Amino acid sequence: MKDLRSLLKETLFNMIFVQIKAGGDNFAYLIGDEKSGEGCVVDPSFDPGKILQVAKKHGLTIKYLVNTHEHFDHAMGNDYILAETDATLMKSDFKIGGLKVKIITTPGHSDDSVCILVGNKLMTGDTLFVGAVGRVWSEEDAHKEYESLCKLMRLPDETEVYPGHDYGQSPSSTIGHEKKTNPFLRHNSFKAFLRLRSIG
Repeated sequence: MKDLRSLLKETLFNMIFVQIKAGGDNFAYLIGDEKSGEGCVVDPSFDPGKILQVAKKHGLTIKYLVNTHEHFDHAMGNDYILAETDATLMKSDFKIGGLKVKIITTPGHSDDSVCILVGNKLMTGDTLFVGAVGRVWSEEDAHKEYESLCKLMRLPDETEVYPGHDYGQSPSSTIGHEKKTNPFLRHNSFKAFLRLRSIG
């Protein structure tokens, strides 16, 4: 039986992964399994046609669509993707060919927020940005977000972070880098986290 490290290497070798500027500062993502030719769109945002062009370039058939949350700037391209492909809108764990997609619930910015993990690549939507975290509208939401971020910080340091917006100094990061540099993650209590937060 193959060990976990070799399985991860095989997964990464077969994975097509593209970060796409999809209008304004929004990022959309295209994930594909090179062996099967199956593809998935994450957060089609404002320019779904551009995403399908990239998919065609890579020879991918879009089979799945998933959103990190349902705010309009992430989900407004859904109807176009669903109309132009045979994609299924997914809400729970699934596979793109041989690639396992894990959906991690991360409420806070919104109650339906999730992060999407494929191999060592984590698409964080508006939960975690490079150097920042998502906006919240109440102390209750802030507490949910704190718990969600604690969950993400338990992932391996080398996990790559791909946010929903181009807000940081770079378009991506790692869990390890965010632990060291993101002020919202350098705390040891919810009270300390809340002092950094603006609500609303």
